[in-house]
Amino acid sequence: MKSVGALVSSVILIITVMLVATPLLADTSRLPEDLQQKLDSLPDNATRIELLQEELKKSPDDAALHFALGNLYLDENKSQAAADEFEATTKLDPDFLGGWVNLGNAQDDLGQLDQALKSYSQALKLAPTDEKALCNLGGVYFKKREIGRALDAFQTAIEHHPDSQLAHYNMAILFADAQVYREARREWEKVVEVDPHSDLGERSAANIKIIEDLMKTEAPQLPDPKEKDASGR
Repeated sequence: MKSVGALVSSVILIITVMLVATPLLADTSRLPEDLQQKLDSLPDNATRIELLQEELKKSPDDAALHFALGNLYLDENKSQAAADEFEATTKLDPDFLGGWVNLGNAQDDLGQLDQALKSYSQALKLAPTDEKALCNLGGVYFKKREIGRALDAFQTAIEHHPDSQLAHYNMAILFADAQVYREARREWEKVVEVDPHSDLGERSAANIKIIEDLMKTEAPQLPDPKEKDASGR
């Protein structure tokens, strides 16, 4: 059996590594169909980036092009380049929900937490119940250790999206961080119920085992009433 220290370290690893902020997926309908088909036919992101850069030289004020290029940069873990493109997206089209959500994600990756909060908040002004904006907002509050606000964001996400794996998963992280392990397990169980084969479903199943081991280790061992102490009592 793992030691308490090893189990606690496992829980800390879950908390610090697996609180995810998932960017809103690209709205491909924003691009002309022929351009999207051309992008899809290219072999890798490098050539797709080159194509979009050429298109932007011809149409520098096209918010959809900036958004698509930003998504490719996110895929390549080029967070600053992505942030630059999403900033351009939102300046050109302030009502572009995905631009604000993904700008927040890139800023989060860069450690610009206050800026990320502003971007997610702007997204929520456009769509107050957006699942990913709420979950990502809660994730940033968690990193800033503003736990009450993180809890509010996750609870709001769950209220409007009861089957949101991301919301339940992040809520479980919050409970695990507070060492409220039964509630953490309950939230991860909900993630598994929605889809046990998804990435978050598999992570949750693994986390449940860690939490259960920890709870067993921490449970007090009650004396056997049939056994007597040395005095015979």
